Amino acid sequence: MIKPVYTLLAVAVLTVLLISGYVSLWEPQGKPLDVSTTQNAELLELTGSTARLSGENHIETVTAYSQAIYAASQDKDRPGAVVLVRDDDPATAIATTRLQHFPVNAPMLFVTGNGTVLPEETRKELERLGPEGVMMDNNVQVYIVGDIDRSVVDEVKKLKLKTRTIYASNPIEFAEVLDEYISVLESNHRQIVFIASTDALEYAYPAANWNAHMGDGFAYVTPEGVPEETRRILERRWPYYPYIYVFAPSSVVDNETMAELSQYGHVQRIPGSTPQEMAVRWAGYKDSGHRTSWLVGYRPRSVGWGYAEPGHDLLLASPEDWRVVVPSGVLSHMGKHGFLILTESSGELPDAARSYLQVIKPEPIYPSQQVFNFAWILGRGVSNETVRELDDFLRVSSPDNGNSSNLTAGNNSSLTNTGNNVIE
Repeated sequence: MIKPVYTLLAVAVLTVLLISGYVSLWEPQGKPLDVSTTQNAELLELTGSTARLSGENHIETVTAYSQAIYAASQDKDRPGAVVLVRDDDPATAIATTRLQHFPVNAPMLFVTGNGTVLPEETRKELERLGPEGVMMDNNVQVYIVGDIDRSVVDEVKKLKLKTRTIYASNPIEFAEVLDEYISVLESNHRQIVFIASTDALEYAYPAANWNAHMGDGFAYVTPEGVPEETRRILERRWPYYPYIYVFAPSSVVDNETMAELSQYGHVQRIPGSTPQEMAVRWAGYKDSGHRTSWLVGYRPRSVGWGYAEPGHDLLLASPEDWRVVVPSGVLSHMGKHGFLILTESSGELPDAARSYLQVIKPEPIYPSQQVFNFAWILGRGVSNETVRELDDFLRVSSPDNGNSSNLTAGNNSSLTNTGNNVIE
């Protein structure tokens, strides 16, 4: 007969073994994110309804975007990879935003010096992030995009990070190369294709942020019409025709070019006569319905943010510096899911934005169900006066809104490096 004490001892030992085995499966926590010390005390400035993400230059600013999304203190909050682009090649960077979407899941950082220099800030952020690697692409950790010098590739490899180079001789060709690459990753060509003009890139900024969020197809047209590379992109959607969305007014992409595009699929022009107006229209735009393959593997077509009510994040930027605007797609991709609004060149809110913000301004409801808006201010191109005006639009409507004071915590918090996290 087994004594009860032996039974109790066996149960205790088995319990300890089970708990030890369970604990051993926990992911390492890594170092906590340090927000008490900063490289730049103004990386993150707060008001009640806004936060400004900025640095002394565009390199620090895009680093702030990356740090706002990826704490990188454990595997769950690391990116799959990092995308490196040249800081003097906006057309390639805009096309690249679709690579930031899943399955890659990546922030965008810059290479300087005509593609020959890996800045120290970028190097430190690569080390801090320690990307997991894209499982569907042989665990690639860094995508080096466009015409970037081999010396930069070698520097990244010295950090023990696995790289993939995606190269083309020009942005139009690059859009085709990237389209084929992503189609291999996803085993399909996206039926949704956005079109921008190489001569008016600022109209494509809202499309770039959406593509970081959704990863749809992207191609370019020129003042001469539809390039052969873009024709091949559209033809590869056969036997299903693509849904084509043009981010340019008729003064940029004329009706003749629209007719050329219509030979390949259903074409719509996003409304708006200025980049600012087009950004606002895109925030409220929604196109839903069947895809051409709806009989088998049906997924509904759902294009555009379609926001006409409060309860959202938005991004506010000046269109004057693409290096501040385009990499902000990571804030549309992960966590924030913010849509982009553009200021005037002076940094002021356009009338179209004021009208739209009035539509989505929160109204007071029962406290437990109250919804709010929040804005991320990108870079230094947006003035403090504009931020204060925006803050008023974001607040819950009330009779005494005009008498309320802004809750300001400027310079009180920042996101910074947490040390080296290098995958060997």
